[in-house]
Amino acid sequence: MGTYCTCLALLLLLGTAKVHAQTTVFDFETDDQIAAWTIRAAAQDKLERSPQFATFGQSSMLFTTPAWKQGMGEWPAFEAKPPVADWRGYDRLMIDITNSGTERHFFSLFVSDSKLPFRDGLNYRFDLPAGGFKRFAIPLSFPEKVDRSDLSVMHFFTQRPEADMRLHLDNFALLKPGETLPDPPPAFVGQVANLSLAQVGSFDQLVSVCRENLLKLADTPELRRRADAQVAKLAAQVKAVRDAMGSTTLTLARLDELKAQLDRLPRNSARLESVFRLQKACAGVGLPTENALVGFATSMEKILPRDVPFTLTATKSVEVSLARNEKESFQVAVLPVEKDLKQVAVQVGDLKSADGKMFAAANIGCDVVGYVETKTRPPYNVSHVGWWPDPILDFLGPIDIAAGDLQTFWVRVRAPKGQAPGTYRGTLTVSAAGAKPMTFDLTVKVRTFTLPDCTPLPTAITFFEQKGQMGGEENWPTMKLKYADFLADYYIDYDSLYRSGPPDYEILQHLHDQGRLVAFNLGNVFNGGTDAEGFDKAIADTVERIRPAYERAKELGLLDHAYIYGFDERPKEQFGLLEKSAQALRKAFPEVLLMTTSYDDSFGLDSVVKTIDAWCPLTPKFDMAKAAKARAQGKAVWWYICCGPHNPYANWFVEYAAIESRLLMGAMPAKYQPDGFLYYLLTKWNQNKPVETGPFTDWNPVSWTVYHGDGSLFCSGPGGKPVPTIRLENYRDGQEDYAYACILEETIRLTEASLNERTKEQADWLEEATAALPVSDSLVKTMAEYSHDPQALYAWRNKVADLIDRSGMPNVDPWGKNFGVRGAAAMNR
Repeated sequence: MGTYCTCLALLLLLGTAKVHAQTTVFDFETDDQIAAWTIRAAAQDKLERSPQFATFGQSSMLFTTPAWKQGMGEWPAFEAKPPVADWRGYDRLMIDITNSGTERHFFSLFVSDSKLPFRDGLNYRFDLPAGGFKRFAIPLSFPEKVDRSDLSVMHFFTQRPEADMRLHLDNFALLKPGETLPDPPPAFVGQVANLSLAQVGSFDQLVSVCRENLLKLADTPELRRRADAQVAKLAAQVKAVRDAMGSTTLTLARLDELKAQLDRLPRNSARLESVFRLQKACAGVGLPTENALVGFATSMEKILPRDVPFTLTATKSVEVSLARNEKESFQVAVLPVEKDLKQVAVQVGDLKSADGKMFAAANIGCDVVGYVETKTRPPYNVSHVGWWPDPILDFLGPIDIAAGDLQTFWVRVRAPKGQAPGTYRGTLTVSAAGAKPMTFDLTVKVRTFTLPDCTPLPTAITFFEQKGQMGGEENWPTMKLKYADFLADYYIDYDSLYRSGPPDYEILQHLHDQGRLVAFNLGNVFNGGTDAEGFDKAIADTVERIRPAYERAKELGLLDHAYIYGFDERPKEQFGLLEKSAQALRKAFPEVLLMTTSYDDSFGLDSVVKTIDAWCPLTPKFDMAKAAKARAQGKAVWWYICCGPHNPYANWFVEYAAIESRLLMGAMPAKYQPDGFLYYLLTKWNQNKPVETGPFTDWNPVSWTVYHGDGSLFCSGPGGKPVPTIRLENYRDGQEDYAYACILEETIRLTEASLNERTKEQADWLEEATAALPVSDSLVKTMAEYSHDPQALYAWRNKVADLIDRSGMPNVDPWGKNFGVRGAAAMNR
């Protein structure tokens, strides 16, 4: 019995232990392994065997290349044929890389077979921290056309390195499912720790500079006391890290923790300066500073709650300007001075005009901003990994705020369509338990003109019905209408690019009756392309699949809003079949707009595809001159974003500046005049559960693959209700900005058409309005060069609004009752 128990215990231990096994590809223990690699520019770059930073055995391979300068090769690279050609059965390639330089670098790898160019193989991008080590587990997710039994090239490369690059590579190993690698030896950990210790001295200087800056801001004995205490904490953190890095028992995991602490120190130092700067500014305008500091920010800024510096405005008054049927927001930020704050709330009462008219408090929401936590760096550059503001928790509050946390509240002002134009004044109050309430003057200026109920720019955006996260299947008949109204409130149609069956006509009729329907897809056609073999039957079946949806839309009088989408991001090899498909669809459904994101940069001008109505390139591929030529032939040219482009182009990932969403939907369309906007998905929620607590939520921002917020523009909340985000708010604000430009453009057109003889005042207005209509380069110069300053956007927006108010034409409506998917023509461009 004892022997049996002992054996059973051993089996259980073996079953739960990690299996350290590997198939070594390269370990760089011999000169032959270095010689196996071919370097692209031997006169410029170097590969050599090195005794340093070996994670397996005694040697690593050192790759060095200098900082790029004009005239040098742009793509430092080296490659080899792996001694193991058959990678079937393995699920990961492990590679250890130590960057011994002082700058972060990016590095890439292609792996391919003997028949395909290496660029058609597996691609992986390495993010290499300065003075640090990373073990990369590369998923072996090869393109289908790559033969995994015949892998013949590993090609490493970088592009135009900005600083000298010194990379130690080691332990290239293939692993099967369940296998792991042993940790690197202690000697290696010590070498990497020395890289980090060399940087610690700079943090002593950081503490000294922080002390100097804080004392400049601390102009009272109490502030100087706080400054000394905070600087002492910083100095203690630096000393603790230095001592821990010198430990003989240091592990890689502990070293990573210590490096993370060092990485945070510059931001913590800058944040301290932000706190003291706000405290001084609040005192300067006469605001209390004993218990809490209160500052203000626009809706186009992301104010992070922890670890990073911030910029807020200390003021006793706030003003909001908006049109009728518009929403405009700002943020109130509350920071405890030294102790936690309890039961914090922001409230607004009724506002009144000088002549006694009322702007009801019910039209102003004061909601808690929630936070989501990123835990890894995504495939695009970000300034911070950690907590980011995103969901707006309209179901939460009052809330507690821990000392050190900066909490924002989203104040959303809505001017009803029937609100009388004028200036309304009232009070905004910030309260907390046990503290005297702080009050601020709030002014709301309501313009003379009115924004449309429907999206001013046609859109084709996919909303997947995640019923399990939206209140459940049993509640869907009610919840779907709530979601339809929610989306329409944000200028988004209830739609899907990828539907195979008919749309929900109950929802379409619901939105149409409200005047809020613009576009919907009758059905997707060959989303991933199609084959020539069997094409005739396939397209005939497709036409018959879509026909019932078409007939129903025709019966309801909705064809002005209908489109058919297909051939998603297809290459030129599919253009012949795309054209044949479009011809069949045109014959069957002559009134319906046909749209694609296929890769024709000429928008049909130079390709065989002549029957498509609407081309939709990525924003960097949008060309105004080509678009004008395409429109002259009766075509429309939209644009879209997805997981690309990355900065400097605008996108709306969780970590990107909030103003980018607004510019992308407002000033940029006003300048470049696309005919519509397409986006592939709103609800890539994965396994997230509805947000029910906060402000620090459990919502995982990872959406498509490892991106944060791509394909996920809002969340679900208690009972499955929709919860907006800062990104979604800026999406709508951008559409509203675009509507301003459309109204001014139409007002100019009507003025020019209606006045044969003009007064000097009318002539001056027309000249000024015509000059103001184009978006200036100071706001948007190109799609990749634009201002991040909210005041620059407000200056343009308010100038346009002032001109509309002065026109004396308050009821201009460029959209009309039948505005649909072919929206550009209705705006008289």
